[in-house]
Amino acid sequence: MGKHSRRKSGYLPKVAAGAAPVALLFAAPATALATQTDVTLPLDRISLPVDHRHGGTLDRDISTATENETSSAREAITATRHDFVAKEVAGALLINNLSESAAIRREGWQNTTDSSERESESLVRTSQHALRLGRISATTANSQRLGQGASRDLALSPGQAGSTERRLGIGEGTSHGIWLPEGIDVLSQNAEQFDTGLHGTFAGDLQGALSARRSSGQAVDLGRLGGVGATSEQYAAGQIAGVLDVGQKHEAGGQLGPAWGLAKTSQSVDAAGPAGSIRGDLGVDHVIHAEGGTTSVRGTLDRSASLSALDRPVLGF
Repeated sequence: MGKHSRRKSGYLPKVAAGAAPVALLFAAPATALATQTDVTLPLDRISLPVDHRHGGTLDRDISTATENETSSAREAITATRHDFVAKEVAGALLINNLSESAAIRREGWQNTTDSSERESESLVRTSQHALRLGRISATTANSQRLGQGASRDLALSPGQAGSTERRLGIGEGTSHGIWLPEGIDVLSQNAEQFDTGLHGTFAGDLQGALSARRSSGQAVDLGRLGGVGATSEQYAAGQIAGVLDVGQKHEAGGQLGPAWGLAKTSQSVDAAGPAGSIRGDLGVDHVIHAEGGTTSVRGTLDRSASLSALDRPVLGF
């Protein structure tokens, strides 16, 4: 309780549970840009510092099988397109990178008593624009996703009912980054996602559900001096005939020299009732360290706190 391991320079909170740190949104951008090769294309004996690459693919895969009176079939169709352009203007390298893909997947199986079908379609588009000038580089990227799926189950056995389901989802994300000399970075990320669907049975039952989520993160890395960052997340999910679950999370932290600080807060409301928490962590390496938190679940309050000085505990509860 009285000791604390100093966080390394560039320590930043995460955008959301399971997500990568904001500082890792762009993996080694300066190196990636530096390795781009300028291809000079002769045009009427004029050399143009342009690198243009364009390509696409179209794949189709079909498979069938029969085993123990059960037959199955699978089909997948995938199309992709990639366009890359790099050009040098007045000593600056400009890069435009575009990728698009579409996929259709179907599968099904049947035997003497049951049958099932699944299908899905998806569209994905991502683009990236980059600028490199000396030791300074900047990148902006965005992506859009659209998908839908359906399933059908049919039972021929007495006493069993079939069902059908349909889903639709759409999402968008953006990322921005600037890399300066001496390890100084400025990064930002935003993402939104919306999903909805219907589920019904041949007996007459019908259920609907929806889910919406938004997350964002911003970070500034000051190199050897430290870094600061903040994240935020809001979500809502529920069923048409049920309770709508709503919640949000926020996190902010930073490190400057031997000092650090971190604060987290969350609130949610679901079928069990409201809940919330807040937690803080503040200190200076080997000098002082204080942390505390409060959690509330359906009206029950729980608190904790600790304080240490010169790596020795002072109080705690």
